[in-house]
Amino acid sequence: MSKTIFIREINGKFDYPIVIGEKIILQKIKFVEKEIKNKKVIIIYDDYFNLKKNSVLYDLNHYMLKIANDVKLISIKSRDKNKNLKTLRFLINKILKFNIERNSIVITFGGGVIGDIGGFVSSILLRGLSYIQIPTTLLAQVDSSVGGKTGINTSRGKNLVGTFHQPKCVIIDTKILKTLPKRELYAGFAEVIKYSLIMDKNFYNYLNINYDKILNLKEPYIKHTVYKSCQIKSQIVSKDEKENGIRAILNLGHTFAHAFESELSYKSDLIHGEAVAIGICMAFRLSSKLNLCKNSEVKKVENLISKYKLPTTINEIKTISFKRKSVFKKLFSDKKVKDGKLTFILCQSIGKAMIKNDIDENTIINFLKEEINE
Repeated sequence: MSKTIFIREINGKFDYPIVIGEKIILQKIKFVEKEIKNKKVIIIYDDYFNLKKNSVLYDLNHYMLKIANDVKLISIKSRDKNKNLKTLRFLINKILKFNIERNSIVITFGGGVIGDIGGFVSSILLRGLSYIQIPTTLLAQVDSSVGGKTGINTSRGKNLVGTFHQPKCVIIDTKILKTLPKRELYAGFAEVIKYSLIMDKNFYNYLNINYDKILNLKEPYIKHTVYKSCQIKSQIVSKDEKENGIRAILNLGHTFAHAFESELSYKSDLIHGEAVAIGICMAFRLSSKLNLCKNSEVKKVENLISKYKLPTTINEIKTISFKRKSVFKKLFSDKKVKDGKLTFILCQSIGKAMIKNDIDENTIINFLKEEINE
């Protein structure tokens, strides 16, 4: 049994379904068959998957060959260090060789990197192709596939080149999560927890009480977890597509996380969800330091992050080291910097986020001294 959320912009600019269930990919592709029939289809997929008979990717390709005019598959490595201009050029040249037309459609099949760069290339080719997202990681299912943010990383920072380009449909199959390596699965829970912390204490309680069932992908717990995460994000994006206001709270933990990832040149010692988990805990510790929230709230957040097998401090990652000054400089590459001032998403309590852009720089420097061992 699947669940559907419709994400609708308040002025009618976009309106599309997010469908969540088990073993639903082909079933729901049929649901949007009119977008595909007799058209050229490009499937950009994570090379983690293969085209063995009876695999999900094989079945998807087999079905497309029946209804599309032509189908081309392109595989790329789903790593943040590959979400760059080089891979973008590769995709552009590869897709243009297929003699695409303006009604051609892109399907992204993979994690957040695939969705981000695949969505970006679809937004710029022929001034905009339609695309469908089929996210295969938990992080992509609950976060990057929803809301239309696409883009690539640069040496200056994460996601600094990109567009807002909404998909025609998002198809989320929770069954496919069982194919994920444990580290990738756990990383996705950082974004799930984030939703509870920014605006839904009841969801926080649900995650806290049912963590063991959710971690082990038990139904209906995992489906509800994905559904609730997408529902919260959809509500925010519908009100603020281009992050001119409330959408900024979705970046809880990300200002610190992106600085760490960029400083590491996106090496796999620290993957995105792990960086976000640390960033969330840092945001709560900074909130407490500024007397915005109680220290007891910080401890609750750290406890929940730990339950989902994620780090709470950067010093827990023994294979990496940082210079505080370098991390501080990287903070200024954040997209939320305005008039040269840093903007942080902090919390007054669990379920109540706020945007803070008036923190003294020396306060941040001193905070980093407490957080980062040199």
